[in-house]
Amino acid sequence: MKKIVFLSAIIVSSLFACKKENSNPPIQAQTFEINSTGSTAWKYFSFASNDTITIADPSNSTAWDLAFQRYRIKTNGGKSGSGLGSAANSYQKEQTGFDALKIVSDTATFALDDSISIAIQQGYAYYVVNPVLYTWFTLEFATEGTQIVPSDYIYVLKTATGKYAKVWFKSYYSPENISGYVTFQYKYQPDGSKNLE
Repeated sequence: MKKIVFLSAIIVSSLFACKKENSNPPIQAQTFEINSTGSTAWKYFSFASNDTITIADPSNSTAWDLAFQRYRIKTNGGKSGSGLGSAANSYQKEQTGFDALKIVSDTATFALDDSISIAIQQGYAYYVVNPVLYTWFTLEFATEGTQIVPSDYIYVLKTATGKYAKVWFKSYYSPENISGYVTFQYKYQPDGSKNLE
């Protein structure tokens, strides 16, 4: 009888332990504004740090996940870096799409960074950027000049270390209407799973 009681106690304890291990708290949405006003230098961002970081050798570092230069965005993968970074478009939009995207789809198609031709004032130039993330904005022509308007797509990003985040790029202008201030909302999953909630 004592053996049966003892075994029952072990089984019950194991069930509670498993339940506790699998009940991770939901990840919190973060909002970040990055000053990418410079037209030559790149600003590097880490999801794990929720901040910009200084990188001495970006090509050989897995400390950064995204890099910004004006409206151009790189991930740490492909031609941009030695990490596993890449991006996929969920084709969902705005807050509704952000909230609806709860898991990384097994059919998501992730793109690595590559050289693409980008229009500049003097014509065109080749930049190494992420081709999927280049769709984060559209150009709107108005009497006061060309404006960059977010496309409001929700993107799924693979970080330099192979973890996942969902990102919504919301603005290109500071509250004072200065261009080059990219504001984005995101949820980063630090446990390596595809769960984005």
